[in-house]
Amino acid sequence: MLEYIQNQKANYIMKKVTQFDKSSVKEIRVAMDAALAKVEKQYGIKISAGNARFSDDEVTFQVKANVVDTGGSVKTKEAKAWETIKGALGLDSLSVGDKVKVQDKFFVLKGYNSRARKSPINIEDSKGRAYKISIETLVKYNM
Repeated sequence: MLEYIQNQKANYIMKKVTQFDKSSVKEIRVAMDAALAKVEKQYGIKISAGNARFSDDEVTFQVKANVVDTGGSVKTKEAKAWETIKGALGLDSLSVGDKVKVQDKFFVLKGYNSRARKSPINIEDSKGRAYKISIETLVKYNM
């Protein structure tokens, strides 16, 4: 029985990909994130495999790494942009990581995307799903 389990484990680990498809790319991304966890721990940063573009024979992943501050939160360019712009928007009381209310639901403020004209405010719900809202929406529900 033990030999059977070891063989099954080896087959799982040594899975050979002959062609890339959506499910195999997802599996590879999960495996990459698990492997990158060791590097995260070693350097005290946050690393994740992001979007992937693939054909039958090739896959290209975006890999993103961020510095983690002393409070344990990830420093992103959107978070930095929020700290610079919040005074001009009249929202000095809000900081990245604060809870904001939008349509009777609470979200965490993640940052400001200067390239998004219509919905530059990045927020996240309790399940980790990201959303984008306009400045007007943020002001309407949080002033």
